[in-house]
Amino acid sequence: MIFAVIPWDVPVGWSEPEDVDLVQAVLLLGGVPLLLFVGITLAVYVPSLVRGERIAPGAPAVENQWLGGPRTAAGELSGPGAEPADRHDPDSGGASGRW
Repeated sequence: MIFAVIPWDVPVGWSEPEDVDLVQAVLLLGGVPLLLFVGITLAVYVPSLVRGERIAPGAPAVENQWLGGPRTAAGELSGPGAEPADRHDPDSGGASGRW
């Protein structure tokens, strides 16, 4: 039968575990979360620091990420306040079409 294959005995050391001293407990319960915190913090901040970006609060925005700023090339999109280049009748169809 299948029950003959499963070991029903308690593994060695489980019924009488060894004592854990205070240093091991502090290292395990305090050190592991602290290590994870430091690792995640480094994984978030190191790429920005390598690129030379400032991470201080209130740092000015990066100049080349100005969205909706003045256009310098013909292929750039216009900002939200700009007039569309081709004005058409709103009743002629498109997103404002009527059924």
